Amino acid sequence: MKQRKRIFVMLFLVVFACCLLSSCEGAAKKPTMYLAPAKLSEAEEKLANLLGEDGTNYIYDFKLSDTVKSVQVNTYELKDGAWQLIAGGGGYAFSDERGRLALAFDKLETGMRIALQGEKSNSSTTYASEPSAESTQMSSATSWLQNSEELLYEKEIPLVVQVLTTQNSISAHGLEAFENPEEYAKYGYEHVFAVTIRFSKKSVSELDSEI
Repeated sequence: MKQRKRIFVMLFLVVFACCLLSSCEGAAKKPTMYLAPAKLSEAEEKLANLLGEDGTNYIYDFKLSDTVKSVQVNTYELKDGAWQLIAGGGGYAFSDERGRLALAFDKLETGMRIALQGEKSNSSTTYASEPSAESTQMSSATSWLQNSEELLYEKEIPLVVQVLTTQNSISAHGLEAFENPEEYAKYGYEHVFAVTIRFSKKSVSELDSEI
């Protein structure tokens, strides 16, 4: 009996040590700057659905450093195998270390609402365009960022990729193919859109001068 008890205690200590080590490693690996899907309360979910109107909401929390000066949210369409900017390109002045981003849209071809909330500032913008005549007959498939992502200044992070096509089937595509748009182009979809975010140490005026 004593031998069994001793073995049980040893096993417990080993499992506990492994869990503690795993927890410490997870904490050590967590980046200081990150973007992750927001965990909404029930009340926030209801409000998000209300404000989203006929579209879907994609909401993210993010943490930065005190050196941030601006943020860009860009929308691209795949043209001739390369991404072409169709909305964005400028930026928002932003200096808060924590914030929340909300994207609301149905089909990116017809527009999107972008809302940015910080500790001391809030802003929102909407762009809209007329759908093409053929798009009413198209099916859509949307992939979006579902995991925590480390943020680096000046690096574009893909948040959404959406395909519109008349094809009977649409292959699933991860966001990792954003850096290789030819992966989407080879399927012959009529429309492929992408939404990205970029945080910067540069001011809005500096970003505008780069366009």
